[in-house]
Amino acid sequence: MSKKNKSNETANSKVVKKSQPPQQQPNKQPQQQSNKQQPTKQQPTKQQPTKQLTKLTTEKTIKKVEEKEENVEANNPMGIEKELFEEISTLQVEIENISNKEMKQKLKLDLERDTQLSPLYAEREAILKNIPQFWSTCIFKHPILSALITDPKDISFLKHLNGFNVEMKENGNVKFTFTFTNNSFIKNKQIWKEYVFDTDGVSTSCSPIQWKNGNDITKKKEGEDPSFFSWFSDQDDLEIFDIFKHEIWMFPMDFYSKKVEDDE
Repeated sequence: MSKKNKSNETANSKVVKKSQPPQQQPNKQPQQQSNKQQPTKQQPTKQQPTKQLTKLTTEKTIKKVEEKEENVEANNPMGIEKELFEEISTLQVEIENISNKEMKQKLKLDLERDTQLSPLYAEREAILKNIPQFWSTCIFKHPILSALITDPKDISFLKHLNGFNVEMKENGNVKFTFTFTNNSFIKNKQIWKEYVFDTDGVSTSCSPIQWKNGNDITKKKEGEDPSFFSWFSDQDDLEIFDIFKHEIWMFPMDFYSKKVEDDE
């Protein structure tokens, strides 16, 4: 081959080598651009859950407002102006919160006192067991409790009461236990009710009463006075709580002796 032909081939190869890089560069650029654009395409899908959550939150808020309005109407039978009723209700909640706080402080002091008095209560109970119908007599002669006991069945049942105890627990809860002799009303030897005091207020729990032969004396017809033993339910009546805790339990002789004085 002539030197001239060789030089031409060399020149052509150099031209080819120089022209190769420009052909590869355009192929890389679209890939880089497409990779950068992929997150942009996914952004709309990330926003969809946020819209759904916002919609659900709005629906829940509307539902709560509607429920609140329904509660206002249900608890406002006298038709007081809505704004006034809500203001009164808010104030009443604050009053109840302060009362519950005061009750907790009082229960704390009661616990300290009852811990000291516990041995004396035990000695007293040993003596009272020898006095027939002691605790039922105290209940019958209490001015408020006696007004709640009008049904002859309640009176007959209470006459079987031969033990009463108040237990103060370390967490501030108070448990009332009533012990009965054998009777035709219930199978239980004991029934109890416990008051629970916590940040949400006052709640109660009770032992189930096993009525004999299905003879539940708490079931009343419309218009009849409720049974005293309806108290053994979810009622959180603090007036009865206070009567049993601070009057009947602490000063039973004040009520038991009242019967002797009246008879005289």
